Order: sequence, then structure tokens, then C-alpha cells
Amino acid sequence: MKKTVLLILIAFISLSPGGCRPEAEEIPSQITSGIIARASNAEEVATGSEGVTTKSNAVEQVVFTGDDILWFNGTTKELRFKDNLSNKSILAGIHTQAIKFYINDEYLFTSMLYVSDYSSQIFNSLVFYYNTIENKYFLKDGYPAISVLSNPQRVQELRDENMRKIANEWNKFIEQLKKEERYKD
Repeated sequence: MKKTVLLILIAFISLSPGGCRPEAEEIPSQITSGIIARASNAEEVATGSEGVTTKSNAVEQVVFTGDDILWFNGTTKELRFKDNLSNKSILAGIHTQAIKFYINDEYLFTSMLYVSDYSSQIFNSLVFYYNTIENKYFLKDGYPAISVLSNPQRVQELRDENMRKIANEWNKFIEQLKKEERYKD
């Protein structure tokens, strides 16, 4: 009896969503873009107002690829998807803390996942921000806007420093967007 219960338990665990899964989800073969964004459980994510880094082992699920991106505006930092409403439901269903950006298999940087207007937290590192009123996505250097914070100069300095830490990888991301004709000013 104990062996039967143990076998059933092992089978249940291995088939459940948290069971044995690969480290990273396979990328569909029809993808033409090198840009891949994966949801993660915060392997290297700066969180909170002081930029504290947390680490964990995570299974990464493909959230979107460059093929889903219509364009990225370098001035406003808006990331426009071919179907913003479809991506909203996909992202809202993901229970993770971060989006990790890659070009093919090369890890670039991580952003906080899906910060929206309803968030009361302060983030001073890259965030994937969703404007609920305008149905727009942005890759911003932090959240909320500097203008609503006390000591905005110190906060901007911290955000600038965090962006300098990923400057080379950010530039690779921008160059890939330009190469794929998904970048505009």
C-alpha cells in the first residue's frame, strides 16, 4: 500500500505544473527574430527602492519574441506589440517577478515584470511597465515617475547607475531591434 501511494505521489508531482520541467522552454522553430523574452522567478533582478538583488533558480517560459514586437521607440521607451490586448492577458497570467531578455541564447538583462499604474512599490531598475489607461507597454529605468518621488535627484542617480550597469547589453538589444527593423525614434 505504501509503495502504491508513493508511486502515485511521484507521478502526480512529475506531471503537475511545478514538476519536472526543462530549465528553459523550447523556442518554436517558426520564430524569425533573435529577441526572446522569458518569464522568470527573479534570478538576477534588482528590487525595491535600494536596488537589492535577489536570486533563485527558475524555469523560464517564453513570454514574447521579437516577432510579437511591432516597434520600440527609443525616445519614449514604448514597446508596441502587434496585439497589445493579447499580450496583456498573457502577461497578466504569469506569476513571476521578472522578464529576462535574450538575443538567441545570449542573456542580456532582466526587468521587473509587468509593473502597472496600480503598483504602489518603487523600483529603481529596469521595469516592464504597462499603462492601463492607454494600453501601452514601456521599458523604463524605474517606476514610478521621478516627479512623484521625494528626493528625485538621488533616485535618478540610482536609476542612471543601474542603467549604466546594463549599458552594453541594452545597446545590443537596441542594435538587434534596428537590425530587425523594429526600432524608431
